Amino acid sequence: MEQATVKTSLTEKPKAFNEKWWDKFLHKTNNLTKTAVIEDCLNFEETLLFRKYVLEIIQKLAELRTDKYGFRVFVDGVKLDETEMSKIYDLPPLEDEELEEWVERVYKGKKFGMIINAGEKFNLKLSKNIALKTKPYFEKVGFPRDGINFSLFIGNYEKTPIGIHQDPPGQDVMHFHLGPGAKTMYTWGNEEYKELINTQKYNKQDVESLLPFSSKFIFKEGSIYFMPQGEYHIGMQDGLSIGITFWRYNHNSEILLRKLLSLTLNEFLEGGKDLLAIDKNDIDDVSGVDDILEILKIPHEFNNLNYKDLLRETYRGLRYSIHSNAGYRTSPFPMDNDILFKGNNVVQIEQPFKILYKESLHKEKLHVFVRGVKIELNNFNCIKSLIDKINIGKPLKVSELLKTLDKDWDEEIGLFILNTIYKNHGIIKVK
Repeated sequence: MEQATVKTSLTEKPKAFNEKWWDKFLHKTNNLTKTAVIEDCLNFEETLLFRKYVLEIIQKLAELRTDKYGFRVFVDGVKLDETEMSKIYDLPPLEDEELEEWVERVYKGKKFGMIINAGEKFNLKLSKNIALKTKPYFEKVGFPRDGINFSLFIGNYEKTPIGIHQDPPGQDVMHFHLGPGAKTMYTWGNEEYKELINTQKYNKQDVESLLPFSSKFIFKEGSIYFMPQGEYHIGMQDGLSIGITFWRYNHNSEILLRKLLSLTLNEFLEGGKDLLAIDKNDIDDVSGVDDILEILKIPHEFNNLNYKDLLRETYRGLRYSIHSNAGYRTSPFPMDNDILFKGNNVVQIEQPFKILYKESLHKEKLHVFVRGVKIELNNFNCIKSLIDKINIGKPLKVSELLKTLDKDWDEEIGLFILNTIYKNHGIIKVK
């Protein structure tokens, strides 16, 4: 007999967690060093609303038809290939379709698991709600150096498709469990697990033989499960469920330095796709690299910086990006279309995010950071005043904001700045 699903009217304003709540969380996890389950964190209305947002993320990925963002699907324990993934893209959730209805339509009773990385990029409402909940938390513990993101685990698989595993160093996880089914997590300490595998000769593929040596944590719909970095673990469940896994990235120096090198290269590298001729110069003549270095379009203000100081500027930009985006590592997709604001329109900053700015090294430019995106403008104090006014958080008439700018400026300049911020989700149109 097919189970009936209940259509529910959903509120768009889940409650934020306050400072006292996070104090209790930090106490229960022994300041983020101990695995723990905190029950009844999300009410039924919230979990239902968040499940709706997750279905919207699947819709977006089906529209993009890409696995670029770590979208993986396993059916009966086997990862789908590119051809099989196209069938998933062809069957996105329909409007107002419940999770259970979509799963039955697509997977027809089979055991499946879906993993989606960088979930914060795909749904503005979900990323905002998670950011609102965790704002007091990050005010206490600070943002990790390489930011945060959340991955989605969806499925009715009996156990995690990738088996017993350990996440990369420096990544702890907070799992918001949306249900509807419960989940059980088995964990092993780092040294304990290695001893079982290496010394006592247990086979890591034989999960059942290792379970008696594990710690067991059961969490149901509305619970939060926290696990510090370094734990070996595997998840198991009987029914269908969704988990939002919220990751803090506290990497070691090597990993972060490699990221800074990559960010520096990505920011300044332009062109260079043409094949190079053979360098027939004398072995000590390195002039052959001159044309190669020309594709590094490094601003003139950085000309006198040494290599380390250049990386310091990259690190500064990374920090501004993360702090403007409530800690998230990735930015949402910008809007495709411009908006022509009118003077009587009312705008407000998108809470809990902040629009940040810094002057360029030679103070000629103003670097404005909106939801992690850097926007370069000419450096004028009146632009800083406009941003400061928006950051207060109150609804503001566009006409009032434009008065903040130099009175000799054409109105179009102010409208362009507001449009650019709006397209990158820094402000919302209230009216």
